[in-house]
Amino acid sequence: MGKKSKKQSPLVVQVSSAVQPEKSDLEIVPKAEGADNSLEVFLWLTAYSVLMFTLPFLGFYGVRSWLDESFPELSTFEVNCYSVLTAVLVVNVIVIMYVLKAVREKDPPSLSIEDVDNKKDQ
Repeated sequence: MGKKSKKQSPLVVQVSSAVQPEKSDLEIVPKAEGADNSLEVFLWLTAYSVLMFTLPFLGFYGVRSWLDESFPELSTFEVNCYSVLTAVLVVNVIVIMYVLKAVREKDPPSLSIEDVDNKKDQ
């Protein structure tokens, strides 16, 4: 406890531009511009999650209220069945919309090793 830890200064390495590193079997392929869309994906997931939480409730209670007011001869069981069916259909529509969005999403262009070498030469 009596010893104080000393901070180590960062090691700075300077490489001459004339030195070409040897090509190894594994090379790092840089991302294409605009390839990082994780924030956009997260925002869409959040939006669809909010829809999945709110719209089935709105559909259930909306249809239930409408059926109670418009068709008083329906039993409570029938009103609840139609309301639940509406909520399930709303959930399925939202899932289908999410899947269609994912299927239509374009993949970012991939870079091959030759493309990386050509960019290095330029």
